[in-house]
Amino acid sequence: MATPEGKPSRANGRERGGVRRKNILLAAERLFAERGYARTSMREIAGAVGVTDAALYKHFESKREILEVLYEERGFFRAMDELESLSGKLNFEEQFRRNTNASTSLWEANADFLRVIFTEALIGDAMALDAHLELMSRWRRGIERLFLIYAGRGDADPADAPVFARLVVDLSFGTYMDRLLQVRHEPEPVTFADPEFREHLANGVVRLIGSFRRPAGG
Repeated sequence: MATPEGKPSRANGRERGGVRRKNILLAAERLFAERGYARTSMREIAGAVGVTDAALYKHFESKREILEVLYEERGFFRAMDELESLSGKLNFEEQFRRNTNASTSLWEANADFLRVIFTEALIGDAMALDAHLELMSRWRRGIERLFLIYAGRGDADPADAPVFARLVVDLSFGTYMDRLLQVRHEPEPVTFADPEFREHLANGVVRLIGSFRRPAGG
């Protein structure tokens, strides 16, 4: 829609800006997968979208910002927000079973994206590694906070919260990484998380809780 003077409306400008931003993210993700995060430049991203470098920088100041937005759009920051807002209404074991299943679904939906980022982190790209470590740290803090809610009700010892959080994240992350490698090298297509895989991991987390849970009446 145009203004009376024949100029594009602000709404149209915002809409075009939103489409361009989305196209930048799609192009960046494709280039990261094809060339690697470290070997992709902002200029190459601009070229893939068909915009100038200056136009690209109006939307994103750096590759790091693009990576952070990709994490956000794929639901990782939203998942952390949800973890940090849980009130522990469910039974101790059931709450963490559901958390684990939700994490598994998130990884399943983003397996290809995560494979690219982890590969870059392993070969030494500082920005990819920083983004990964920041997310892992937030994941552990969220688990620790939730554990302390149950500990405050007498279900566990509050002093165990940091150890428990690290073990839960290490168990989940290690299992997911192992699965990523398996799926990558299977001769036939394999889903990241079938029901058996989900149950195996969720049961592992519940068994871990059993080792930290205080006996009833203890």
